[in-house]
Amino acid sequence: MTGLHEELQWLKKVFDCEFQRMSVLGTSYLLANFTFSNRSVTIVALRQQEKGLTSSAITATKAMCLWRPKLAVMTGICAGVKGSVNLGDLVVATQFFEHSSGQLLHRGLIPLQNRVSPPPWVLDFLISLTDTTKLQELVRLGFGYSMPSEAEPRIHYGAMACGPQVIKDQSYIDMLKDNEISLLAIDMESYGLALASSMCSTYQRPVIPLVVMGVCDCADLEKTNDWHDYCSYSSAAFIRSVLEVAIGRDKICSWIKE
Repeated sequence: MTGLHEELQWLKKVFDCEFQRMSVLGTSYLLANFTFSNRSVTIVALRQQEKGLTSSAITATKAMCLWRPKLAVMTGICAGVKGSVNLGDLVVATQFFEHSSGQLLHRGLIPLQNRVSPPPWVLDFLISLTDTTKLQELVRLGFGYSMPSEAEPRIHYGAMACGPQVIKDQSYIDMLKDNEISLLAIDMESYGLALASSMCSTYQRPVIPLVVMGVCDCADLEKTNDWHDYCSYSSAAFIRSVLEVAIGRDKICSWIKE
């Protein structure tokens, strides 16, 4: 799932599958079989009609009730915490929290920070794939266009804060960072997908949220669109690379297809 049309277009381009469009209950879905090493899994791709975590939660819940996925994936762009990540870096969310609800005091908002996290074994699997620079190089070299700078983007793991606002205020980011030391990224959709995954899970059939986003700005007044295309591409390319490894392993592939 993506928040923007451009992000969905990059996902389609990266996966290079023959997607078939299907409309159900007012939502358009793109279906494809992704094949690697003579094994295939079904992909259902979609985007939100509106920005924000409310639209994200509703759209994701509808999709999960209809398609009953094992993995709920989100790719696209995010803002990064300056000093912790650089433009073009990828952030894999280890936990999600909403920063717009909480207690309003004279000194500002204290977020409730209700949290959702992927299972530790999923994060361990991802980290095992990215503890060398091989995957980072594979993602970067596959872009096929000139980079906005000569920087060499890296992959990070940390907390992602989510809220309905476009933030251009470094002091607000500093406040969030003071409350969550592992904070690396801020976006407008991730918590909605993660919460929907949690609410649609059962002990027999959990839905695992996996959010990977590229840092395109630092939530300040210096926002530009220079990194949008690369970040939309690289987050989708990361997911494709991980999925290729996953379906190449017997137990994981069987679990996904159950």
